[in-house]
Amino acid sequence: MIHSVEELRKSALKGSVVFLRGSADVPLRDDRELDDVSRINDISRIESFLPTLAYLIKNGARIVLQPGWLGRPDGIEKEKSTITVYYYIKKRLGEMKLLKHELLFAPSDLDGNFRGIADNFEIIRKSISGLQDGQVLVLENPRFDSQYNKGDESYARTLADMVDIYVADDFAQRHRPAADIVPMAKHMEKRYAGIHLMEEIEYIGNISKELDKAKRKPFVFILAGKKIETKPGVVSKITVALKLLDRMQKQDRILVGGAVAYTFMIARENLGRVRDGPDAVSKISSGDIKNIIGDSYIAEDQIHDQIMLAGRVLLKAREKGINVMIPEDHLVMKKEELKVSSSIEKGWKALDIGPKTIDAFIGVINSAGFVVMSGPVGMFDKKVPEAARGSTKIAKALEDATRHGVVTVTAGGESTLLVNTVGVKISHASIGGGSTLEFIEKGSLPGIEVLES
Repeated sequence: MIHSVEELRKSALKGSVVFLRGSADVPLRDDRELDDVSRINDISRIESFLPTLAYLIKNGARIVLQPGWLGRPDGIEKEKSTITVYYYIKKRLGEMKLLKHELLFAPSDLDGNFRGIADNFEIIRKSISGLQDGQVLVLENPRFDSQYNKGDESYARTLADMVDIYVADDFAQRHRPAADIVPMAKHMEKRYAGIHLMEEIEYIGNISKELDKAKRKPFVFILAGKKIETKPGVVSKITVALKLLDRMQKQDRILVGGAVAYTFMIARENLGRVRDGPDAVSKISSGDIKNIIGDSYIAEDQIHDQIMLAGRVLLKAREKGINVMIPEDHLVMKKEELKVSSSIEKGWKALDIGPKTIDAFIGVINSAGFVVMSGPVGMFDKKVPEAARGSTKIAKALEDATRHGVVTVTAGGESTLLVNTVGVKISHASIGGGSTLEFIEKGSLPGIEVLES
């Protein structure tokens, strides 16, 4: 059983040192100063753990907030410091009238002396010893330390010894083996899930359970976005799709959109080579690719691995009689000219799904029981406003379906940013990408299991 932080009353929290783990891995602009909160392009991950932080402050806890890592720094990189997150939290706590005491920051200094955590535990320990009830100490980017990413036990134990209670509200990072996720929680007798994490467990966990029912409504997985991850051992939308097929029924559908679709189009035309294996797929030339998708986006350095993965999904789905719907028309662009076409000619690049595909996808969504969306179906940005049409219509279709009882969930930053930008209401906008997909696939995560008591 996992206990919620809301089970802790003021008598248990007042004066206790609480370690709160968030997941503020937010996109940052590189043309702003570190203390400028407008550097943050999407605040949803920070906002997700603020209710838990507010609950702890109101009940007099002394909070050590690890907001999570930012990016993948190689050692100490000031641009990836959590200082910007610190200033955003300070601003929000002020707006919420919860800034009872000065907000602290360690082990780096706000004046620009950047330090990693592992070599400066004494600074953190000293800061903790001076905390007052309701005061918050924000920690630096833990990925400044190489041992952190490896789940170092000594690192985890040292942090655990400094605090009384462990609270996790970092769903987006609960699938990672970092030192303050599973290892640290193991050393804590008192461990709880934050308010947002409990919501994620409820929605995502229920979808995973629903998949295993013999009689259920159709499940729709929207496999979209820009990237297909091919690194060994990394959970991605494509590896999850492969494993989800084992639990899918003939009534279920996979809708493929975004740049991911162009790799699927190449794979569909080369299924014979996919069956023959990687060596045969490696012989697909750039000319062959352009004949199918023109100048549309692909990750050229990984394309043959990605074709293999997409092809395996198509073959496995065919064996199970499950329909994988690949776009039948596209919004394509050549220089400044835009048009809708059923094919992508050389010199043209596809930016979005076309109107026939939009209508087909919406029809499937409307007949579903539950839908998981893993990315926008087109180029959702301001460069070409017309290319946002497909994603906008799909987002609005999710809202309509939600009103009619369909359970709708977005997985990851791109999808959540989409529904927030369009301003639609769905069942649940998850802050997790890989964590959401892995949770659906496996029914749990290591960082969630460790919270059970």
